Amino acid sequence: MPARILRNALILAAAASSTLALAGCQKPTRAQYDATHGWAVYGNLVETYRDVHPEIVASDVPAWAGVPKRIVLSGTVADVCRTMGCWLEIADDSGARAMVMNLNHAFFIPRNARGRNVHAIGWVVEEEHSVDMLKHLAMDAGKPQAEIDAIAEPAKRFIFIAESVILPSGGLEKPVELLPAEEELPAIDTGMTPAAEPAK
Repeated sequence: MPARILRNALILAAAASSTLALAGCQKPTRAQYDATHGWAVYGNLVETYRDVHPEIVASDVPAWAGVPKRIVLSGTVADVCRTMGCWLEIADDSGARAMVMNLNHAFFIPRNARGRNVHAIGWVVEEEHSVDMLKHLAMDAGKPQAEIDAIAEPAKRFIFIAESVILPSGGLEKPVELLPAEEELPAIDTGMTPAAEPAK
């Protein structure tokens, strides 16, 4: 075997060995721990580690807008879309709330999840929601008609785009399934994706 090929093979073997060692040393986030210990996962679970993926609460969300990094948002489900379960609000101990929308409307969470502990994995964007979108969300939340009718201006909001939502299992209804003929919500710009994850 030529020396150059042997040297490259040794370098690759050493890199693989150090990557495995690094992954073995990393501690999972609380979301990852809960997902591997029986909590229900909705969407696409991505492994998260404390030294790689910041763990935040609702009041931290604005500071992460536009940062191309996968993060973990934890708290309590304060509200959920009552029509299909395509969005939720996560609250923290201060009372702050963060709007969470499921990536590409690709999955739904149980509509009876209010009051449960929750983790969401994704990233934060700032979006301007039209009057129609705000009214649609207010209807999904079961707001009174007078409050819906009072919405007259678009609004900029910080939105957490979730790749996955993790909830304690047990007592949750089966999520709604989107039928091919059903019309989806107006598109949310989810073009910003997190930066590539470092090798584990």
